[in-house]
Amino acid sequence: MNKPIYFRFRNLVLLAVLLLLPQNLWPAPAPAIDMNAARKEGKLTIYSSISLDDINILARAFEKKYPWIQVTTYRAGKINLGQRMLTEARAGRHTFDVLLSSAFTTLEMKAQNLLAQYRSPESAGLPSELRDPQGYWAAGQINTMSLSYNTKLIKKEDLPKQWTDLLNPKWRGKLAVNANRPEWYIGLLQFMGDEQGRKYMKSLAELKTIPIESASLADSLLSAGEYPAYVNASPATTEREKKKGAPVEWVNITPLPTYPILVSVSSHPNYPNTAKLMADFLLSQDGQQAFADIPRIPARAGIETKPASLTKGVKLFYIDVNKMAGKADDLEADFRKNFGLR
Repeated sequence: MNKPIYFRFRNLVLLAVLLLLPQNLWPAPAPAIDMNAARKEGKLTIYSSISLDDINILARAFEKKYPWIQVTTYRAGKINLGQRMLTEARAGRHTFDVLLSSAFTTLEMKAQNLLAQYRSPESAGLPSELRDPQGYWAAGQINTMSLSYNTKLIKKEDLPKQWTDLLNPKWRGKLAVNANRPEWYIGLLQFMGDEQGRKYMKSLAELKTIPIESASLADSLLSAGEYPAYVNASPATTEREKKKGAPVEWVNITPLPTYPILVSVSSHPNYPNTAKLMADFLLSQDGQQAFADIPRIPARAGIETKPASLTKGVKLFYIDVNKMAGKADDLEADFRKNFGLR
């Protein structure tokens, strides 16, 4: 058979099959915001796992732009936040209108049908890796992860240039691992490939890594010189510690595993129009600038981070969020088991 004719015929058959699919199998289009209805609603509730101070800063920035909308905020860690939303849903109560949280929480709420498809027009300003093709989420900010070290305990010439350099025996007993950042583990498994990534993590753990159960504790102990380095640190946090005078620095390893904090809209919003307005704001130039001013790393291109060195000249590896679907909890359990974390 002539190939061009065959391929044209095949494509026509595929198109016909797609057109015959039930409408509920097609992604729902993003409904437009009714601004008159939004003014009448005048409220919304946002649930988040980022710090309470930071979510309140974002809420006040939104209220400054829309003074006729009152924002209620609720903050909890990702596990407690997910449990709260599930408990409320089972009781027939749907309190949150917008969710700003990790991929772990977002994927679980999507699986429980608690999130709506909403393709914000503002999501076009994001890299394709940071928006869901189905429209359930888009990134409000990103977090990079790298090795941070105490400058009094490690010389610059001894620093690693790539992740495999940490397998050198000279690092034995010198590397802390923070239990609250499994995204680092997931990101490197995706970057290296699952099999090679797991071999790497096993070899790294055999160097007697130091388990730390809290991110804030890990940063404090590093600053105090309790250990020389910390493998899954946040460069943004390290920069803040430096400003306070701590003898710490982070390493521009190639690449930096990078995970997003996601913006989603509830499938049962009490205030549907203000909810979409908030989602749009968080992804917009104004909202992304508010993230940068906190300072956090905005997801949108063209917004400068503070300091610029957090992203300038840095190779980022974005975690594929949808590849975590259905196995995020197992991956976190593997991470904890591998490094002896509780």
